[in-house]
Amino acid sequence: MKKIPIILIALAFLAQPVFAKSTNKDYKLPDNAVQISDNVYSLGTTYDKQSNSFVEGYAFVHKKGNAKGGAAKAPKSPACYGYLASGAKWKNVENWTVFPGAGLDGNFILDNTASNIAKWETAAGTSNILGAGSIDTGTPSNPNVLDEKNEVSFAHISNSNTIAVTIVWGFFSGPTFNRRLMAWDQIYNTDYGWGGDTLPFDPAKMDFENISTHELGHAVGMDDIYNSSCSTVTMYGYATEGEIIKRDLAPADITGINNLY
Repeated sequence: MKKIPIILIALAFLAQPVFAKSTNKDYKLPDNAVQISDNVYSLGTTYDKQSNSFVEGYAFVHKKGNAKGGAAKAPKSPACYGYLASGAKWKNVENWTVFPGAGLDGNFILDNTASNIAKWETAAGTSNILGAGSIDTGTPSNPNVLDEKNEVSFAHISNSNTIAVTIVWGFFSGPTFNRRLMAWDQIYNTDYGWGGDTLPFDPAKMDFENISTHELGHAVGMDDIYNSSCSTVTMYGYATEGEIIKRDLAPADITGINNLY
């Protein structure tokens, strides 16, 4: 057997894409989570060291499928956008971390997440809402715990038919001028195949860019929309494999985030 020079082995290793180690294998909402509306769960309050105050946490569950006629939480007007809470937005900048998973290269997840954040920032007219990203191949933190980290990770999600979950912590009540967002985490379900990193796109998989752009809408303060007449907007609350229409913000999404910021 021929011997391969050690330096060549090292170079080959460095050239490999960043794929996930065995990280979070399972995720579920905490036992004390309380459903307060369609696919929205309250995680209660917890102490935030950064603000020296108690903040509220909410989990937004992104389901596979299509909204039925007469679905709850339809907007009061045909605006086709809504907010987690009026005035609740980022007033400081925090960086974020991605963990590769589901066969997606970490560099792709990092670059695509940054690009998707830029869509919302451009529409908001604000150049830096969510800060800069980095890659970590270790073990993600517990997304149900407020820990001053903002992370994007992959795991098996026990909630039936769930594509992804975004958790947002912040001040959602009280005077509008005091409301603000403090932290976010996202978990993408490994029960589904994920694509978008290669061409041609596999319509049997969830498109990461499509779903990520929606989930990041929650991270910047946007709510789900369940009115079927608004099914083409990025913040429409349902999705499925092969869907790519939510990669780009619809006019209603742009108007909504611009009005918020």
